[in-house]
Amino acid sequence: MKQRLFFLLILAVAGMIACNKNSDSSIPETSSNINFFTAVPGREYDVLIDTTTIGSAVGYGESTGYHSFLAKRYTLRIYPAGNHTVAIGGGEISLRNGHYYSVFLSLDNTRTLQLRLVEDHLAPSRANFGKVRYINLSDTYTTPTSRLTLDMYVDNVRIFRRQGYLAATDFAEVSVGTRNVDLRYADSSLSLMGNNSHSYEIQDQKQYTIIGYGNVRNVDSFKLVTFVH
Repeated sequence: MKQRLFFLLILAVAGMIACNKNSDSSIPETSSNINFFTAVPGREYDVLIDTTTIGSAVGYGESTGYHSFLAKRYTLRIYPAGNHTVAIGGGEISLRNGHYYSVFLSLDNTRTLQLRLVEDHLAPSRANFGKVRYINLSDTYTTPTSRLTLDMYVDNVRIFRRQGYLAATDFAEVSVGTRNVDLRYADSSLSLMGNNSHSYEIQDQKQYTIIGYGNVRNVDSFKLVTFVH
């Protein structure tokens, strides 16, 4: 049976909520940006904003990168690559002036598709600092009823605690240079990095989204990818 995932992605513009597309004239025509990432193995997707394609055959661990649109309301549709008969996911999304967004597609532990919309708060950091955040797309269980949560450390300092599946942290400032990044079981010293590198080069004023996907307890499955803003 084909899985169909339909969702509503509406971010309200304060004082400008409209009932239909005809009222979009109330939103100033400036730019907004959206990015799509998939952590679904063995499948590729075409991604459209209204009739504009922002990604074709986007595969496991890949993203479209940011695409710029006028700030207004759109319809997002996600299709199996090359087959636009039935969308596997989609919905209405309002893109706000000067804002950045990312949509993440993944599978939960029951193999059900899940979508997560995150606003990317790209405010600049202080001089001699970059920023790091973590997106958890790994739905892993320690027991049949207990979902795994993890902590993120930079140079042995915990910056994020107890991050579960679909968690999206805020950005945290990290000093520039080569930093040691570690993911650990929550409140534990046991690392979950597997075959992934601990070494991250943080550059001045850069912002980094680290995305974890696959089975975090399987070293051959769990992967980290970094998106530099």
